Amino acid sequence: MKSAAPVLHSLALSLLIISSALAFPAAAQDRLTTLVGSGSVMLSSPTAEELVSINPNSASIPASLLKIPLAQVALTSLGEDFRFETHFYRNDNGDLLIRGLGDPFLVSEEISLIADVLAERGLEQVQRLIVDDSGFEPNPDLPLEQNSSQPYAARSSALAVNFNTVNLAWTAQGNLISAESQTPLTPLARELGAQLSSGEAQRINLGEDPIVGLQQAAQLFRLFLQESGITVSDENFYHEAVTDQWALLYRHSSSRSLRENLDGLLRYSNNFIANQLFLTLGAQSSGYPATVKASRAVLQQQLASLYGEGFGCDPQILLMLEGSGLSRAQRSSGAAMMRILEAFKPYADLLPEVDGVLRKSGTLNGVYNFAGYIPRPDGLYPYVILTNQTSNNRAEILRVLRNLVE
Repeated sequence: MKSAAPVLHSLALSLLIISSALAFPAAAQDRLTTLVGSGSVMLSSPTAEELVSINPNSASIPASLLKIPLAQVALTSLGEDFRFETHFYRNDNGDLLIRGLGDPFLVSEEISLIADVLAERGLEQVQRLIVDDSGFEPNPDLPLEQNSSQPYAARSSALAVNFNTVNLAWTAQGNLISAESQTPLTPLARELGAQLSSGEAQRINLGEDPIVGLQQAAQLFRLFLQESGITVSDENFYHEAVTDQWALLYRHSSSRSLRENLDGLLRYSNNFIANQLFLTLGAQSSGYPATVKASRAVLQQQLASLYGEGFGCDPQILLMLEGSGLSRAQRSSGAAMMRILEAFKPYADLLPEVDGVLRKSGTLNGVYNFAGYIPRPDGLYPYVILTNQTSNNRAEILRVLRNLVE
């Protein structure tokens, strides 16, 4: 007697095909297949039912879509209320050492707050102000967006202020001023501005030379300390690493939570925040100084723990070499990204909303990706569009997917 199992399996498969055909016209499926080429398109229901699956296991360059699994790993391992820290040390000579630990939002408002706290704690006089960026390995081997002065393209550093940039402007009379009311002009900013012609406001990326960024940090801290009534006697630049000769004076926790950092990371696809977080994740697990090698190992291990062993050993499923997505050596499959989106649903609101759709883009030359959620009354429909081709069809693919569920 023949087993009924193959017959039942065939019947179930036929019913699934009929159901899909009723829900999604063959013309739409054919259109998607044509648009995606060798890439991947995935669409799932709010209950994780697979609705569209084209080349789910095909490996593609994910570009900035990698910021979604980076955010998920960070939330899982660090927690929503994790705060970046910056440490302050004193020695017997009356010096103050600032040790950065990668806070991407060490901006003027935060430095002003720190200076006020130090003054409230009784700090009145500093002999030498010393900066310490030893929390990250020197010159981390991470890709940078070329020829950009924007804050999201700045070089990673354990101690970077205002996204490692200086923002300059000029008055109608041609006088140099800060383009940010909350940020005073440092001597370095004045020196850089003197090399430019007055005109439109201009942001200068300080990432080319790590020492220049540290000089700006030291000068900006000194100005804010002085505004809070703390005298800094020696105005020279000092760059040293903390040793056991220093005593911890103040451990500052950022006023921004991890969730608030991720809002900036995902809403503006900020590469600087991404790699600051990437390195910090490695250091939180393996210790400081943070290294790219350690962070890569930690991220792959965390992905394997979250989503299954394949994520940690098969580079065709999801390979994360850095946080920004600029590396063309990184890979992800549509199926892997869909699994990440299913887990990321509680944080879907961190993604940008564009024309009623929650959408993270991933773009490089010849790489045109989208991932996110289509909100409907019955819940969120996760979707993944991975296309590595000359034609940018992602907007049309997304339009077809929306039509299928709306």
